Amino acid sequence: MTRLAIALSVVLMITSPVVAQNLLVNPGFDNPDLLTDWTCTSGDGLASWSTEDQSGSPDSGSMQHDVDGAANNAKIWCTQCVPVTELASYVASAWHYWPDDPDVTQVGSTRLSVYYYSDIGCTLFIEVGANSTGTHSLLDTWYHLETDESIAPTGAMAALVYFITWQNFTGQPVRARLDELDFSTTILFRDGFETGGTGAWSSTSP
Repeated sequence: MTRLAIALSVVLMITSPVVAQNLLVNPGFDNPDLLTDWTCTSGDGLASWSTEDQSGSPDSGSMQHDVDGAANNAKIWCTQCVPVTELASYVASAWHYWPDDPDVTQVGSTRLSVYYYSDIGCTLFIEVGANSTGTHSLLDTWYHLETDESIAPTGAMAALVYFITWQNFTGQPVRARLDELDFSTTILFRDGFETGGTGAWSSTSP
């Protein structure tokens, strides 16, 4: 390899964006995986697999939430516990879709939440990392929802990632579909020191 080629390779390695790795398993609900690897509640409704896919793929689908609870602010959530690195930064995101079906009122919302834990099983809670609530001004339309960046606290070993659908009022059932769920590190080095995090940087002097 020539010196010029080596130099160009180094420049590309430095300037190319880091590809984030989605830590979630089965985030796109491909057939036949359905809802495999997801833990979902069912007290206020039902979480199921839908053939409707955000990208229109015939070999994939989405997670459908039907919420019809006996009290205001009823909800369904599906979660995964994933390993994290302390002081690294993370973002959760999802596509959500509210169908214009005659049997639902669609008075509700979609919410993403991230909680950090000091054990790999997500039992020893440390702190809430991020929350974000999405709206659906038009039905039959896919919307993208993303949390703010959150920094895994010192001692964090795992994060419990929640994908939640809310029903605002009793007697007004809602239905939402979620697809292409994501929970990833944001960048390799936080060059702006957002939120004061410096965990990705060495303290060694030259």
